[in-house]
Amino acid sequence: MITYYSKVFSGLLVLVALFGPFLSYAEEAHPYPEISEIGPGRYQFGDILIDQNNREFSFPGICNQISGLVEYALVHENGKVHESLFRTKVRPRFVHACFLLLKEKPETRFFKILDGNVSEWTNLRRIELSIIWEQNNTYQEKPISSMVINQVDNRELASKSFVFSGSSTIEGQYLAEMDGSIIAVYHDSRAVLNSMDKQSNSDEVWIAHQIAMPPKGYPVRIRLKLPKKE
Repeated sequence: MITYYSKVFSGLLVLVALFGPFLSYAEEAHPYPEISEIGPGRYQFGDILIDQNNREFSFPGICNQISGLVEYALVHENGKVHESLFRTKVRPRFVHACFLLLKEKPETRFFKILDGNVSEWTNLRRIELSIIWEQNNTYQEKPISSMVINQVDNRELASKSFVFSGSSTIEGQYLAEMDGSIIAVYHDSRAVLNSMDKQSNSDEVWIAHQIAMPPKGYPVRIRLKLPKKE
């Protein structure tokens, strides 16, 4: 009988086959990590923990910015860290791969319907994003949306507003990998995930909500929970 582990591993090989022809020399020097089974429905994919049963995955990061304007919730450590709440060593293409391994397709129409009828947005599949950290011997978990506030109308980013929009490959370059852009607050077609908040088309309104965040420099865990299968 074929185990889920075998299926996941086979899926990883497919991913490598799909992405392989489009990887730059620098990316080829950092191949996909192996997947190892660590429990029923639980797999280690490099620094990423995949929970197949709960359709979620998580990985470590650092609280990067607790004040000022932000355009991203999360970037790679070599990305636009001066504009992001959190940073991570995990590469954008590994995050993208986790969605595909859990059989979640990117919402490729996301940017096409932004200026269209709002009713079209309701069918987009939302990703729940949260941050977990330990402080004073107590574990806390809060949605990323609560950590971004609109300085114009003093409201938090709309809850459950993130979608797996996916990045693109142009002339052999996976764009999210080039920029290090993983979770965008301000619309970025090159990022892996984007926000559907009605004011995410502006890069001048979103600021870090310090009172809802862990201290700057704190280690955190970024948790991404996918919607149920259709």
